[in-house]
Amino acid sequence: MLGCALLPGAAVAACIGLVPASGHPFWLQVEAGAREAARKTGVDLYVRGPSREGQVETQLQLIEKVMEHGCKALIIAPSGPEIGDHVGTLKAEGVQTFYIDRDVGGIDVEAVVATDNYLAGQEAGRYLAQVLGGQGRVGVIRVSPAIASTSERQRGFLQAAKAAGLNVVFDQALGDDPEATFDALRQQLPTLDGLFTSNGVATRATYAALLRLNATHELTHVGFDTSQQLFDALKAGHIRALMIQQAYAMGYQSVRLAQRALAGERIEPQRRQVELQAVLVTRDNLERSDIKALLALPLRP
Repeated sequence: MLGCALLPGAAVAACIGLVPASGHPFWLQVEAGAREAARKTGVDLYVRGPSREGQVETQLQLIEKVMEHGCKALIIAPSGPEIGDHVGTLKAEGVQTFYIDRDVGGIDVEAVVATDNYLAGQEAGRYLAQVLGGQGRVGVIRVSPAIASTSERQRGFLQAAKAAGLNVVFDQALGDDPEATFDALRQQLPTLDGLFTSNGVATRATYAALLRLNATHELTHVGFDTSQQLFDALKAGHIRALMIQQAYAMGYQSVRLAQRALAGERIEPQRRQVELQAVLVTRDNLERSDIKALLALPLRP
């Protein structure tokens, strides 16, 4: 087992544990940012994550592995309130906890580094309404099980879409089951003018289903997150827009906060909220400098 390096003047081992939500592409970019911050600050980053979203019990087991490794700071994308219930116990053991991507509550968390998910959902809803001319029938493909971050995106989207005149006729939790997504879209396609998918898993499953149905040009699809496949689909016009999070920055900033806490710096304000803005990316703005910089980060399949 690797030992943890010591920060100059620090009384605790500078070991930071990172427990993402799954092994999907978004989390690989979060990890890349976290590893760069760890490299620059000379801390030991110990990464362990579940393969699939929503595995709370697995995350609890992985937290124990982080503790066994000797880490005194934990960065985690909590998959359920059970993680929040455990944070107080960790604090009593001298472990400082930082949430990334989503917030499941608890007063003992040092900071939350996440996308402003409600605002991102609203922007997606307003954009879809603009493309559809303020009228039309739209659907929402939800993530299952319910996750705080995607629930906020969906809430923001629905509010903005309805306020802009769109009629939501389809709203269903399909998880990451490709066949369930295909079957649902095969039935619903004739009733839809637009679709919103609230994370990378749902966006990829929906895109795959639309390809099988030869229907990528039959409705306007606004998705969330990216991968090489989704970026290629955007450039080809098969997806109208992607809301892209600053995954690399999320990982980087969370490690810097944890490193500062390990060095004895007090994080202010208590339970600090660091909100990162998602960026609406379309074929029309790909050449914008900020978007080119965002997309310059390595994309995974």
